[in-house]
Amino acid sequence: MYITDALIKISDKKPVLFTTSGHCQGNQVLSRFNFLNKAFKYDFSEIDGLDNLQNPEGIILESQKWASEIYESGQSYYLVNGSSSGILALMLSTAGVGEKVLIARNAHKSVINALVLSGAVPVWIDNDWLYDWDILAGMSLENIEKAFAENPDVKGIWLTNPTYEGIVSDITPISKFCKEKGIFLIVDEAHGALWNFSDRLSETAIKQGADASVQSLHKTAASLNQGALLHLSKNSKIDSAKLQQCLNIVNTTSPSYLILASIEGSIEYLNTSAGRKRLDCLIEESNNFRQNLSSIGEINFLEAKNNFQVDKTKLFFGIKNVSGYALGDLLLEKFNIEVELDNNKGILALTGIGTERNKFKKLSDAVIKSANILKKVSVKNISSPFIKPEMVYTPREAFYKRSVKSDLKDCIGKISKQTIVPYPPGIPVLIAGELIRQEHIDIIKDRDKIEIIAE
Repeated sequence: MYITDALIKISDKKPVLFTTSGHCQGNQVLSRFNFLNKAFKYDFSEIDGLDNLQNPEGIILESQKWASEIYESGQSYYLVNGSSSGILALMLSTAGVGEKVLIARNAHKSVINALVLSGAVPVWIDNDWLYDWDILAGMSLENIEKAFAENPDVKGIWLTNPTYEGIVSDITPISKFCKEKGIFLIVDEAHGALWNFSDRLSETAIKQGADASVQSLHKTAASLNQGALLHLSKNSKIDSAKLQQCLNIVNTTSPSYLILASIEGSIEYLNTSAGRKRLDCLIEESNNFRQNLSSIGEINFLEAKNNFQVDKTKLFFGIKNVSGYALGDLLLEKFNIEVELDNNKGILALTGIGTERNKFKKLSDAVIKSANILKKVSVKNISSPFIKPEMVYTPREAFYKRSVKSDLKDCIGKISKQTIVPYPPGIPVLIAGELIRQEHIDIIKDRDKIEIIAE
């Protein structure tokens, strides 16, 4: 391991450093942080024997080349500011002021921030709504073709795959379409960080022909928080030199070598026979969990359908006639179990490479007990929060406009200064620069005031 071995070697030499970091490998740290002592010991800056993430020429470059071979990419980049930094850099390197990009509306808020920084103009693609679960479905080629026909001058397409809830779209036909039209395909694959290491999981966007993808190793793999990867495919149309410049704009000039080492370590472990065996066990335990609870007639899971698959490492399920909010609250209050998300219909239990059998057992037992405790009531479907937007200003233009706070009841016909993303479902109801309509007010009616653009 290039980075880890270098850190150990330098630490063993015990160099006398008059450099950052000021804690001098934990020499002056409050006693209550003693549990971090080992971490501080290896918290170096870009001293001799290490490398520079903004212009890698040594161990970071070699490590990234090694990762690229494993992921079968053209180039792979380590991200210490999370997948968000990769999203920002990709937008800056592929779309400029006034240039259009097609974006699925279930985009992460970092994509909205990237629009502000780049000045690109979003064209939103319709996603189908799954009323059984009150969540957005994946992305179909048909919806993309329709959006492109209305906007043939777009520079590229941005998709989220898998979705937060685990829905997996077929990227291959979409990639083929993008190549035929000569436009970029960029996939936010933050929750697909395990896919490269098991034939039982979905194929990665890079292998399906996307120009670029980002993956959050900290979400489901084994790196520290903020550890992520950006991949370019071998035939990517994205200029790698420009991408590196854009990464240097949005990333810190003082990257954590602890995060870098954890990225490297996570990849190495996943790529070993032990890591792949552990991932296979995770998939088995996840499947067993589904089968055991599905045998109880009142517990249902989000399942694959003709037009989409489901990530086997995500567990989105609910109890018939029980609100997911009520189930999530009871699991936390009575059983000390916190899930990733709850909504009107169910809960999302996110698993990762470290999720072992005993955790599945505890959750299974708690859900069965909860099914006997919680009162059954009729749970109504909610309408899709996706409202066809009327954009008056681009997100970048809106960002620089003066704003005022207004009572919600007085906002109809005004232009939003805020990007409002309710959780769940985590889908933007309003994006800065869009016209506010009655349908928006009906969804965000719990708010007293919102910011509007002052005309």
